[in-house]
Amino acid sequence: MNPPPHTQANNNTHAAHARPQVIVQKFGGTSVADAHKLRASANHALAARARGLDVVVVISAMGHSTDHLLTLAATTTTTTTTTTTNTNADHASHSPALDPRELDQLLATGEQAAAAMMALTLLAMGAKATSLTGQQAGIVTDHVHARATIQRVDTHRLRRLLDQGIIPVVCGFQGVTPEGDIATLGRGGSDITAVALAAALNATCEIYKDVDGVFTADPRVEPSARLRANITYEEMLEAASLGSQVIHPRAVDLAKRSRVPVRVRHSQRDAQDLITGTHVIDSPADALAPVVSSVVLKPRVARVSLRGVPMTPAVQAGVFSPIARAHIPVDDIMQEDDGPTPTPTPTNTTTTPDPSTPHRVNITFTLDRADLHLVTPMLPDIAAHVGATATRVDDHLCTVSAVGAGMRTAHGVAAAMFDALARAGILVENICTSEVRISAVMNADLGPTAVRCLHQAFGLHSQATEALAAGQLTGRRETPATELKPSTTSAATSSAATTSAATTHALR
Repeated sequence: MNPPPHTQANNNTHAAHARPQVIVQKFGGTSVADAHKLRASANHALAARARGLDVVVVISAMGHSTDHLLTLAATTTTTTTTTTTNTNADHASHSPALDPRELDQLLATGEQAAAAMMALTLLAMGAKATSLTGQQAGIVTDHVHARATIQRVDTHRLRRLLDQGIIPVVCGFQGVTPEGDIATLGRGGSDITAVALAAALNATCEIYKDVDGVFTADPRVEPSARLRANITYEEMLEAASLGSQVIHPRAVDLAKRSRVPVRVRHSQRDAQDLITGTHVIDSPADALAPVVSSVVLKPRVARVSLRGVPMTPAVQAGVFSPIARAHIPVDDIMQEDDGPTPTPTPTNTTTTPDPSTPHRVNITFTLDRADLHLVTPMLPDIAAHVGATATRVDDHLCTVSAVGAGMRTAHGVAAAMFDALARAGILVENICTSEVRISAVMNADLGPTAVRCLHQAFGLHSQATEALAAGQLTGRRETPATELKPSTTSAATSSAATTSAATTHALR
């Protein structure tokens, strides 16, 4: 897409001087829950300004405000149920009984209130700030309400505010369709907003939470979990997809594809502390990567199985295409051979496979328990379409996963994992793997025990593991995210290129 004519006319002006480096700082709902936390979060923006950086703030809804909005929406119909898995709009699950467009209109007001409160806080602290909705910030999405995807970002207004020394405070979790309707991004949407803006502005990104960074396990489950100094994009993407709630997987994927430097920090810590936190980095050499660097628990998992499905070339599409059209994400997919259809022999009552009949398979997939109510009504039609002989739904499950970039070249990881689980008496119901993770599906009540068991088995509590994750054993020092620069040849080149080519930044 060509930039607007007025942008092209100003190219020389922008190229004549180097813009300051831009940093996007995202604050979650618990980080801005009250006036005290708002000021503590605002201090991070002011500290970055004092270091000579241009700052864009992305904000989530304050505290429990989204719970209140969902409860309010539920009063409009006696058949409505609402489900939340956290206390902000990033984790809201829309009920099918509520019109998704109107619910997006309602939930977006939570971020709008938070953005105005942060702007007021910054103004009271002597800074210049302006709150912006997703639309005012130039964020354009597709038409999928409650699970929208950002298509492009027009950075013109953001750049103009930054050039005037103003801190834009942008509503996370929301954008606008080409027709002008508000569309929300789904659970974790503010993370996606922050990374998308960082990609469009050629900036670095800081994600502020109520934790110090990414740990080797959830410290609430495993007290000996250690803070990781670094984690690779690939490890973070796997961990996020498997249930880690630090950064949304769509945000990590976008950061990886756009090469956005990301750092996770605690919003209530000293704003001058540039050391604490976790940096999301490019993959190190496999020889330097920890074999297992974290153990991740996803506590609320459902499993759907279609049994005895005739194995034909189109059968998998017949199962998952309707689910995809409904914009329902699934996690892991498993298929096992159920064997050919047996037929009785003429001489006895035993059965032998009939070569003229197709093999049958069992197709199983897992998904967030919060999305199960969306899939369940679809199952009878899907089962009839693909010829399944039975369906089964389990909703009291979890997944426990060992994640590590070093798994690519290491041997015996699976054996060590399952031996440890066996010694703990933990029954594993399903197994899924990738190059950098092994996941076990089990009863939800066993999840915390399994995490502690594997954390100990892989030595993640040890100082050596922490040092290796931080690069200390190889003599490396990872540059703090605030010092990392996007991959450009010079600041002046970056400024001109950003203005001429990325004023409207397409995201794919």
